[in-house]
Amino acid sequence: MNTGLGLSFWRVVNEEGSNGWAQIYARIPFDDKELIDKGALLGVVFDENMENWAERDAEQMAWVEEYFNKLEFLGDLGDFGKRWEEKFPNLNGVWVWVSYPDGKREMRIARWGMVKVVLTRNQQEYDFAERLLPGKVVKGNISSGDKIVVLVGKIKEEIFGKLSVATEEDVRRWNRELIEENVAAAGLVLNFNELLEQEPKNIVIEEYTEKNNKVSEVNDRKLVLDLAEDKLVGPIGWREKLINKWLEFRPVEQKGLVHGGMIPKRKRWSMFLGVLFLLLLVVSLITGSIKMKRTAEQKKWLSFSEPIEKNLLEAKGLVSINSTGAKKLIEDARSAFDKGKNQFVSGKYNKEVSGLERIINDGWMEVSGEKESQIEEILRIDLIRQGFKGNRLGLQDKNQLLILDTAMGIVATAEIKTKDIKVVAGKGEDLGWLDTAVGGNKIVVLNNDGIRNAISGVDLIKFDSAVAKPEVLGSFGGNLYVLDQGNKEIYKYAAVGESFGDRIRWLKQDQTMSSEPVDMAIDSDVWVAYEKGEVEKFRRGLKESFSLSGLPIDIKVQRVAVETDGVKLALLDTGHGWVVMCSKETGICNQVLKSSRLTEATDIEFDGQGNLMVLVGGTVGVMK
Repeated sequence: MNTGLGLSFWRVVNEEGSNGWAQIYARIPFDDKELIDKGALLGVVFDENMENWAERDAEQMAWVEEYFNKLEFLGDLGDFGKRWEEKFPNLNGVWVWVSYPDGKREMRIARWGMVKVVLTRNQQEYDFAERLLPGKVVKGNISSGDKIVVLVGKIKEEIFGKLSVATEEDVRRWNRELIEENVAAAGLVLNFNELLEQEPKNIVIEEYTEKNNKVSEVNDRKLVLDLAEDKLVGPIGWREKLINKWLEFRPVEQKGLVHGGMIPKRKRWSMFLGVLFLLLLVVSLITGSIKMKRTAEQKKWLSFSEPIEKNLLEAKGLVSINSTGAKKLIEDARSAFDKGKNQFVSGKYNKEVSGLERIINDGWMEVSGEKESQIEEILRIDLIRQGFKGNRLGLQDKNQLLILDTAMGIVATAEIKTKDIKVVAGKGEDLGWLDTAVGGNKIVVLNNDGIRNAISGVDLIKFDSAVAKPEVLGSFGGNLYVLDQGNKEIYKYAAVGESFGDRIRWLKQDQTMSSEPVDMAIDSDVWVAYEKGEVEKFRRGLKESFSLSGLPIDIKVQRVAVETDGVKLALLDTGHGWVVMCSKETGICNQVLKSSRLTEATDIEFDGQGNLMVLVGGTVGVMK
């Protein structure tokens, strides 16, 4: 990425890995004056603690942004580092501040924790890591052709050794390798090129000075000399001509001319021109007032719109480096817009308000991956029974779906390829069926009292009093798993021949859910979703280090689905008509699929080919 100050840089980064998380921060003003005044602040950060890392990453980015924006001129890296370490302790990081004081480029560097810093000058490498004491700032001049490599996290020595001579293709390949090896690291290669200096243009301001004009007295008649100063001089407009005319016909005593016959006529002229002058004065006051009002309104609009536009511009430049930070900037811009737009919607700037809102929406779509989607209908399940719409959707095998309508008490199977739909169980309208799954070779249904064979009606499991509020039924390896929403527990019923064993608390002794769950999905792991968008991953009863990042701030989740053999995870929000697509491996959510039909959806599920199926309005469709 190219910047001002003759600086270009490449980044090598994988935000999340088995060893922790890493991030790159780049605060480079877009305004040339601000860039010269403040310089550019760049940093790399690494932390082994994965707990809520995405939230801490966003918080750190916002803190750096706030600190930098408060500055009027070049900041103190020592003060910045001290405050940063107090706010975010126990992090490994390097911060570099590039500035341009007195016409020369300077650089300040400070580090904390285990880092690598190498300067390449005149084809000689200098290792700064050992010389940099934690928290101490090193300052030096920059020469054209200098190259600085800063790195945190885990990276191959062979890569680090080649960073100073890397090409853009090398950087792309190393980024791919970090992701494939599931290693978190962040590195910057700063290249300082020739800086073309421009001489400032001299602006000459001439000062205007008034001269005092003296009026002489002649004899006892006290005649006022008819001087040029009695008229308005300079550019003459129609208003100035009228005023000069007024001065010509003012009372004759001022000119010492006594002529009785001229006085009444001149008085009439004086009165007429006096009234005209007053009218011109009133008009001038009114137009001046209108102009002042317009100026104040323009100033008010600029103070509202410019910070929003600045956030949008910075988010656009940040999206390829830190998508979470870019989303935070857009969210802040939208919040400021919603808070202040009402004062302009009915005034002069109503069109500008609409245009700014459109830019915000376009910016959000760019950084969040939002797009309008279609639901391609593949099955009409309402044709087999009138009123059959379905509430729960499951996968019996790669090409066969399992559909439950809790109100009608009907379970049906549907072949995706042949579109063959069959009712396999009915007459459950008064039995309170909640969910369905395949246990071994049986189709089973869940209600508040237990689990039964959907086809034969035989009770397979009777719940004891420990089960408070069963909500979701899942299966894996022939065993059944029940999500108890009331107790925030998962119970396992192991397959024993043609029946199932006793209830087993699947979560380990010290493991708990963070809040009340709304849905559960199972591949080789168990994924539990919560209303506010949090998803927890459990493996063999233990909570794994996993969190989602990049979710819309106001998401409200009803259903979760995971791809059995792939990496996709989907969240359904019927209130907004969204399906948010995320990665099971990284937790990054990079797509928001929107459709008005999703407001009527009741469940989602991935088929064996990775297509996302949607149960909506008596049909099953595929998200496109």
